[in-house]
Amino acid sequence: MMKRRYKVLLGLVVVLAVAVAVGPRVQPQALQLHAVPPPPQDPAALQAWVDAREAAAVGIRPDNQARIVWANPAHPAHTGCAIVYLHGFSASQGEGAPTHRRLAQAFGCNLYLSRLPGHGLNAADAMRGLDAQQLVQASAQVLAIGHALGDKVIVIGTSMGGSLALELAAREPQAVDALVLWSPLVRERNNALAPMLWPWGVTWLRYSRNHGSEIVHSKSTSDYWAADIHLDGYRTLAALTRGEMQPATFALVRAPVFLGYYYRDEQNQDPTVSVPAMLAMYDQLGTPAALKRKQDFPDADAHVIASPLRSHASDEVFAASRDFLQQVVGLEPVARQPP
Repeated sequence: MMKRRYKVLLGLVVVLAVAVAVGPRVQPQALQLHAVPPPPQDPAALQAWVDAREAAAVGIRPDNQARIVWANPAHPAHTGCAIVYLHGFSASQGEGAPTHRRLAQAFGCNLYLSRLPGHGLNAADAMRGLDAQQLVQASAQVLAIGHALGDKVIVIGTSMGGSLALELAAREPQAVDALVLWSPLVRERNNALAPMLWPWGVTWLRYSRNHGSEIVHSKSTSDYWAADIHLDGYRTLAALTRGEMQPATFALVRAPVFLGYYYRDEQNQDPTVSVPAMLAMYDQLGTPAALKRKQDFPDADAHVIASPLRSHASDEVFAASRDFLQQVVGLEPVARQPP
């Protein structure tokens, strides 16, 4: 009898161990960059196309919509260089404002401010079903819009937007003329998303840290950042970073790169993303040393370094980014500089 009970118990243990080992987990996603619909090339048609796409979205939070900022609003036209902005996770174009606008004004560039899938919306479950492939495809569409706006295209990315900018530069090296990366997400600080890659990791996080809810609730002091995020959004971040933010991707980047980040000392540094991972990425870029710059902003005191809503160093970030675009990329400033 005891032997039989032992065999049954052992069998249950084996079954449980197998169930745990093969349980659901986030898998690094193998991404493909598919062709995107070409946007209209005529300025008026392009403006109408962008406006119509945003008008079709339900429940956009105030000032979160994608939009074109023309270098000359009175006479919209193609410019020699365009800037496109890719915002971070849960954020919107306001995360980089007004620094992205100041840079566009400094060099007379048209500017496209994106709104990535699942972002900028009122619904708490807006990111339900989101995956990394959707984000990569959306960023490719942003790049195509950039080429409808200007001959050269500078891609600026904050946090997750920096991840997507690196992905674009690796996959479309001829289409990206320079990268400006503000606190790019290579890895989150302290590897916080690692449990999602464990068997049953998402389920464990949901019940151990989020009371069983699929929605992660947090406080937001601005409409530019979502307060409620579906767990699928975090799944997407884990899949994107583990699948694509790898040395093989960075080695394919050839464009000029500016890297800006917050670091003062071990106790005072970016609270959201890993500074060591950013610096390792920088060293692994295929970009020649003469065409890349990095700068820490010890007074930023925030992950979001370019917005005065969060950062104490937004003016310094603007100045360093401007100098890079002028001195390394070779953009010519227009006669009238922003303040």
